[in-house]
Amino acid sequence: MSADSIADRINAALPNVKTGSLRMWGEWFGKPYDNFHSINRSSAVGSTLMLEFDGGETLAIENPEGLEISDTVFSIRSASAVRWEWFYYGRPHTEENRYYYQFARSGSGVEAQSNVDWYTPNLSPSPDKNAAELL
Repeated sequence: MSADSIADRINAALPNVKTGSLRMWGEWFGKPYDNFHSINRSSAVGSTLMLEFDGGETLAIENPEGLEISDTVFSIRSASAVRWEWFYYGRPHTEENRYYYQFARSGSGVEAQSNVDWYTPNLSPSPDKNAAELL
């Protein structure tokens, strides 16, 4: 299924799509179940699925595969890369307050990067977990 087709399926299901805490390849954004996100809109740019969330966050998923979607489940089983961007909460939505976690498949593993500067993230993604999911 193409990124366009997945975006269409997500948009058709809104607003009845699972909301919750984001996890990418087993890595939580924040503490488990500490954040609550809901998808506002979905689109595709080439082979990249773009999800826009209620807090101004974005999730870009390159070559997404294996969508499960309902009011109780949202997951994408596989991707070549995932990038989560958000603005530091409580600060103005300016470029200097924009942060990211980026994950990319590399051989049989997943590599992680971040520009977070207020602590050192200990990101250890697992290729056996869903590329992206809301729990």
